[in-house]
Amino acid sequence: MARQRDQERSDPVVAAIERVLEVERDGALKLQRSQEEARNLLSEARAEAAAIAKRADACISKLHANYLQKVRRDIERLEQSNRLSGAQADGAYDRARLVRAARLVAVKLTGGP
Repeated sequence: MARQRDQERSDPVVAAIERVLEVERDGALKLQRSQEEARNLLSEARAEAAAIAKRADACISKLHANYLQKVRRDIERLEQSNRLSGAQADGAYDRARLVRAARLVAVKLTGGP
């Protein structure tokens, strides 16, 4: 039996098959490591995307809040100006002027031209 094993080890066909099997095992291990690395990279990319989305949401919320404050200040300033000017009660709020002001505010809020 031992003699048969020695003959098999010295047989070039057996040696070639063993090398092929070894290369196959090595390839399977490399493939497994590559798949694991790909899963890790995907997980990191998803976490980074979530962090970016969270920062973007925070920036958008802050921008929205700042615009709301600006609009409120502008309204208050207009009301105060109207009160201070003695505002002729009948002509204080000319419809065309209000429409122009509303359009201007809409353009500023939407980032239009």
